[in-house]
Amino acid sequence: MMSDTSFEEGSGVSTPSFASSTVDTSSSTTLSEEKVDPGRLTMEMVGPALSELSRTGNGLAHAYIRLELYRKDLTDISVLSDMVHVRFLDLSGNRLTDLSPLNSMNHLLWLKADRNPLTKITIDERLFLQVASFAYNQIDTLEGLSHPQLRILNVTGNRLQRISGLDPSKLRALTTLELRGNGLESTEGLCLPSLRELYLAANKLEKIEGLRKMPNLKLLHLRDNVISSLTGFTSGMKTLQYLNLRGNQIMTVKEVDKLHHLHNLRTLSLAGNPLAEEEAEHYVLDALSYVPSLIRVDKHPVSEEDRSEAEALAELRRRELSSSDSLAHLPHEQMFSSASSEFSSDMI
Repeated sequence: MMSDTSFEEGSGVSTPSFASSTVDTSSSTTLSEEKVDPGRLTMEMVGPALSELSRTGNGLAHAYIRLELYRKDLTDISVLSDMVHVRFLDLSGNRLTDLSPLNSMNHLLWLKADRNPLTKITIDERLFLQVASFAYNQIDTLEGLSHPQLRILNVTGNRLQRISGLDPSKLRALTTLELRGNGLESTEGLCLPSLRELYLAANKLEKIEGLRKMPNLKLLHLRDNVISSLTGFTSGMKTLQYLNLRGNQIMTVKEVDKLHHLHNLRTLSLAGNPLAEEEAEHYVLDALSYVPSLIRVDKHPVSEEDRSEAEALAELRRRELSSSDSLAHLPHEQMFSSASSEFSSDMI
C-alpha cells in the first residue's frame, strides 16, 4: 500500500486507500474518547478534498495530485507529511503558522497559502515548485527561499519593510515577483537577473535604487508610493517596456527626462501625480519629448501628430540649451557687451 492516496498499477482497486488513517486497536484509548482538535487536519477531511488522478513520479501507480483545503479553519496540517504525491495544493484562508509538513512533498508544483497568519516561509527547497503565493499573511522576511524552478512568487499584503534573502543563485528561474502592499521603504536588495515583472505598488517607496542588476526586467509597477525623484533608473534597465508611476509625488514633468536612456520603454503611467494636475494640458507631449520610444502615456495612445509635436518640442529645448551653453562660455565683458547691444537694438 502506498503512503498516501494512491492506486497500485493493475491492482483493480477502485477506491482510495489512506494508510495513515488506520486505527491501532491495541491502543487503550479509542477514537471516540480522544479529544479532537478542531483545527487539526485529518485524513477523513483530506479524502473529499482530493482530485485529479494522475500517474505517480515513477509511473508505476496512480495518485490524486490536487488537494484543495481552502477555508477549513486549519491550524495543524501534520498529516500532509504523508501526502507525497500532491502537486497542486491550496491552503488559503486558514490559521496556519507552520508549513514544514510540506517538506515531504517532493513533487509539489503549485502552492497557494494566502490569508494565513504566517510570519515566515518554512519550506525547504522544493526542486519542482514553480508557483507559490503567500499573499496577505504576516511575513516580515524572505530569508531562506531556495526553489530553483520557482517562476512566480506572490508576497502581496505582508509586513516586509526591506528586501533581503532573495538569493539569485537559489531563485534562478524567478520571472515574476509580487510585493504589493507591504511597508517597503527601499528597493535595495533586489538582485534577480532573471526577473521580468516586478510589482511594488502601495508601499512607502520614495525613490528607486538597486535595480540596475536586473537586465531582463520588462514591467515595473510602482503605483501608489511616494516617489518624487526618478533618479535610479539606469541604462542597465535596457529591456524595460512598461512603467507605472501612477499616484506618486512627481512634481514636474522634467523628472521624466531621467528616463531618456530607457530606449525600449513603450508605456508610461503618470496620472495621479502633481505634475498631471499642474501641467495637465501638455504633460503627455512633454513626457513624449523626453522619451520618444513611448507609444502610450497613461490612457493616451501616441499619434503621429503627437510624435511630431513632441519632436518639435525636443528640438526647441535643444536649441535653448545650446544657446544657454554658448552664453555661459562667453567672457564676462563680451556677454555684457552683447546684452547691451541687444538692449540698444530693442530701444531703436
